[in-house]
Amino acid sequence: PLEYESAQHVEAIGTMIGTHLERLWQQYATLPKTTRHSKSWWSPECSSFVKQIRDLRLYRKELVAERKQWQARVVREGESFEMAWHQEVVRVTRAIADVTSQIDRATKQMKGAVRRAKRTFFDGVIAKTHKARIWDLVEWTKPRKMATSTGLMDREGNPIDEPEKVSETFREQFTPANPRPVDMSLLDEIPQQQERDFPPFSKLEVREALADTSNFSTPGPDHASWFW
Repeated sequence: PLEYESAQHVEAIGTMIGTHLERLWQQYATLPKTTRHSKSWWSPECSSFVKQIRDLRLYRKELVAERKQWQARVVREGESFEMAWHQEVVRVTRAIADVTSQIDRATKQMKGAVRRAKRTFFDGVIAKTHKARIWDLVEWTKPRKMATSTGLMDREGNPIDEPEKVSETFREQFTPANPRPVDMSLLDEIPQQQERDFPPFSKLEVREALADTSNFSTPGPDHASWFW
């Protein structure tokens, strides 16, 4: 075993160990980038599949650009194009199809990795949770969220939960038997504008306006749609 000669010797050894650990950390450690899309159950396997899919999509984008260049060369030369150019278009098209199938397979594998990561993470959460608090992990055991809308109330402030009372409340609100009087003198304060003649319009304008409408739209007060 190592024997320490003095306090300075212990401090020097500690400094040396700290320096080596700091160098190793800077060389191999990767700091996670936390964003609003970050998930606590995310695993390195999921990250590897995401990187694979991104690389494949970037490669497919490059192949599509290359195919456009060959197609443009063939179109530009017309009937005098070289057959090798057409063969390049076919080759790149097949490569695009192959990369697309690889992307589909990688996407399916990533979905499986996500399911495994979720199961592993939440199984660990359940294992660490005390048995008396296990129901705290279930969403439906938590307090019910407040409703964004309020229920109907009568004049005394009592809730209305019966269909008959709901119908009566709406009738009293919109078509009361004894409506409140309306002061029509307010119309006298509004300045009256001079009457204008209705602008003339032709049959063609009417026909063009009706052409943009639906023949079977909701009819108006006359109960007749545009079709009739």
